[in-house]
Amino acid sequence: MNIQPEVSVIIPAYNREAFIGEAIDSVLAQEGVSTEIILVDGASSDGTVSVARRHAPDIRIISEPDRGVADARNKGIAIARAPWIAFLDADDIWKPEKLRLQLEIARCEPDVEFVFCDAWQYRGEEIILDSFLKTRSGFDALPKHAVAEDGYVFETDMAVEIMKVNYVVTTSTAMVRTEAAREVGGFDPTLKVCEDYEFWLRVVKGRKAGVVKRPLVGYRHHGNSLSDDRHAMAYGRIEVADRVAADPRPYPEGAEAFFREERWRRQVQLGRMALHDGNLVEARRFLAESLAHRKTKENVALYLGTLGGPVVAGLAVKLKRALGVKLD
Repeated sequence: MNIQPEVSVIIPAYNREAFIGEAIDSVLAQEGVSTEIILVDGASSDGTVSVARRHAPDIRIISEPDRGVADARNKGIAIARAPWIAFLDADDIWKPEKLRLQLEIARCEPDVEFVFCDAWQYRGEEIILDSFLKTRSGFDALPKHAVAEDGYVFETDMAVEIMKVNYVVTTSTAMVRTEAAREVGGFDPTLKVCEDYEFWLRVVKGRKAGVVKRPLVGYRHHGNSLSDDRHAMAYGRIEVADRVAADPRPYPEGAEAFFREERWRRQVQLGRMALHDGNLVEARRFLAESLAHRKTKENVALYLGTLGGPVVAGLAVKLKRALGVKLD
């Protein structure tokens, strides 16, 4: 029987033979929710597709050369048949009640268009972190009211709040109305990092959001994900700042001012990391860019450290520590 799905699950994958079966099994195990699974494969050279078909014979597959996760998710959004879309990375897993609890929030308040949840982080059999949201400052203080089971609807502009602190800790926690995802044009495929964060800012703007305060997503840590690269994440935030500077209209209120400061903060962060790595040329470039926006005793000290060679650079790092600057 061809049942109309309630949720289209979009899984981007490239050479994920080792993990894709477990991810798909966690979708098939969802309780009380009809789903369709859309695998967007980046022309994997391993057995990703064959493993996926073995676990889910009815899976819908797009297999084309890899152009990044943003492009892959957009391809899934374009063909989704359900009114809701949920994203699942090929190396993550869901608990069986994940989609049901998220949909219950929307059933209680039909104008909700975006729902996320908590997640835990693991490596093999080891639980590294049991709750991401516990690490997000200010989350408990956000105005919200309870609905359904462990569900809450926010009473504040969550696009602004997510801009300040990314509470959507991994893409695999997010569920969005299909119409909303299409209306904002999906993900920005020119972004290779922070593409999910940038999408949340646009799709949540002007829309009601909810959360399930329960870890329902297992985020696998294996050292190969882009989010493990602090340099890449800092570059990604600067690229988002570029998008906002070019056209702030799709973004939350206050985005221009926020991302001017964010650009400065990430430039100092990248300069400091380059200084630690002994790359004085790169450190000087980032710190000079930060000084053009705002001078502080910390970034001035770090910049001066790039002018005098490795010994002076080392002294600048020690001075930064003594001043207690924290820019992560």
